[in-house]
Amino acid sequence: MTVVAVLPDKKRLPAFRRDLEGSFLDFLRGLPDAPPIDSAERVSKIIGAVDYSLHTRRPTAPGLALIGDAALTGDPLWGVGCAWALQSAQWLAEAVAPALTGRGDLDSSLAAYARTHRRRLGGHQFLGVDYARSRPFNPVERLMFSAAARDASMARHLYLFGSRLIGPLRFLNPLALAKASAVNIRHRGRPATIPAGKGERRDLSE
Repeated sequence: MTVVAVLPDKKRLPAFRRDLEGSFLDFLRGLPDAPPIDSAERVSKIIGAVDYSLHTRRPTAPGLALIGDAALTGDPLWGVGCAWALQSAQWLAEAVAPALTGRGDLDSSLAAYARTHRRRLGGHQFLGVDYARSRPFNPVERLMFSAAARDASMARHLYLFGSRLIGPLRFLNPLALAKASAVNIRHRGRPATIPAGKGERRDLSE
């Protein structure tokens, strides 16, 4: 079974309210390299949400620790919820294991978990919340994304960030920004493109 999710702009909301299933299918059909949705069988109802809330809470309190969505709800656009739940559970287990076996202090262990949670996820959550406002790409994002479409090493750098293997500070470090600028200058006048299927290429500026 495949789960299909769409996150359209709010300007499409009236159409979705008039015809939820028709608008959902039309949106999917219009995607580049769209999935074969017309040959698929729908096995559940379509569930929608408007103004999906993003919450960031302190992950610890005296004698209490939160993981997953209890501590932080991320923008579903990036699909990080399950991964962050498993990661935070691992960080918590590693932090409190010594205390639970009588070899450490629980309060200190929870404080260490809170620091790890904030350091590893805080930057990603900040950018996710900012982008969830449906704003256009800012100049730095356009610089990095267009360079990634033109250079293999920059594409790898973007992959590491998108996979949450590096944080925003490493993604936007001065060396990476300088390299992205050099790549774009070298390709000035030539649009950045990505494969669009059937031998065609799509302009990233569209």
